[in-house]
Amino acid sequence: MIADGKNIAQQIEEKLLSEFAHAPLKKVCFVLFGNDPASIQFIKIKTNIAERLGIKVDLVTGPQNMITDQALGLMDEVNKKDYDGIVVQLPLPRQLDVDAILSEIPEDKDIDALHNLNKTAPVARAVFEILDFYNIDLDGKDVLVIGNGRLVGKPVAAELSQRGIKYQVIDKNTDETAMNEKIKSADVIISGTGVPHMIKPEMIKEGVVLIDAGTSEQSGVLVGDIDPACGTKASLLTPVPGGVGPVTVVSLFANLL
Repeated sequence: MIADGKNIAQQIEEKLLSEFAHAPLKKVCFVLFGNDPASIQFIKIKTNIAERLGIKVDLVTGPQNMITDQALGLMDEVNKKDYDGIVVQLPLPRQLDVDAILSEIPEDKDIDALHNLNKTAPVARAVFEILDFYNIDLDGKDVLVIGNGRLVGKPVAAELSQRGIKYQVIDKNTDETAMNEKIKSADVIISGTGVPHMIKPEMIKEGVVLIDAGTSEQSGVLVGDIDPACGTKASLLTPVPGGVGPVTVVSLFANLL
């Protein structure tokens, strides 16, 4: 089965629309450093959803060549304003200190939860929204997280831990033989490596649940970590695009509440 992330996201958005209608006006600031085309597109998508939900949005930008001290000064100016949520769009230009900049976001305004793993990050919320929608119970399952990055692996692992779900993590440092064995035996795979189509049908077992939260560009097309051909063996596969992504974006605004 191919998961319909757009449908799940729409249902969440409809629920949020009602909740925001009965809440005080919310104000969000998106901070964009540089001119990465994908980041600009993500900001547009987030802004469109925010506007549909009646959320006021400001966009603050910094140039591609900005240094960390300048970026921190910009964040200080943002913090002085009365925002309910602040989101720094990743990735940042290479010369910027990501940890230093994200740590400038006040905890109560960090709706992306990228530097506070005690809160549920939108991507982790999205993974469980999809699993719940398709009635997939992780209890007793062999759950595997592929990748240990800030955007997917770490927040998903943190949420699994908070829910008391046993899991294993593999990443680029894992021995290749061990990696292949763990992938082959997994009942549920949640992947966020950003390596195009690294998981092939012959690597997985029949009936596995595949949650693809990785995105990368291949020949100008957005693709995931999992080869779409895996859908012939998987009991559930989230496509890229149209799977985890739309649910993650709308989950950002669920955190705002």
